[in-house]
Amino acid sequence: MIQFVCDSCGRVKEPSETWIVGTAAEAVGVTAARREVTIQSAWDRAIAVHPFAVHFCSIKCKDSYMAELFAPDSAAEERIVERTAPAEILVERSGAGQSITARTRTRKVHRTKRAA
Repeated sequence: MIQFVCDSCGRVKEPSETWIVGTAAEAVGVTAARREVTIQSAWDRAIAVHPFAVHFCSIKCKDSYMAELFAPDSAAEERIVERTAPAEILVERSGAGQSITARTRTRKVHRTKRAA
């Protein structure tokens, strides 16, 4: 099961709700950083499951996120966000009567130095 969470307030999307979706990216160069957010005109599941997708439950949450992203010195509400990599990523693709499901599992590997 995939849950969509508002990137501003943390609310979980219900299947019947209409939300705002987009993609966000940041390119950090030697002399400057470029930030870009593209908001879609309608909810699109293909974009919503993209790794760079951003999800908002309301216009107020979208505006708050954008204010914080593009004007960090403004009076936007301060919040702490902790993100962790998912234990399992599910990718669903369908088209022309075919359905492909791929599962990827990630795990942490701890290595220790051996004494010589």
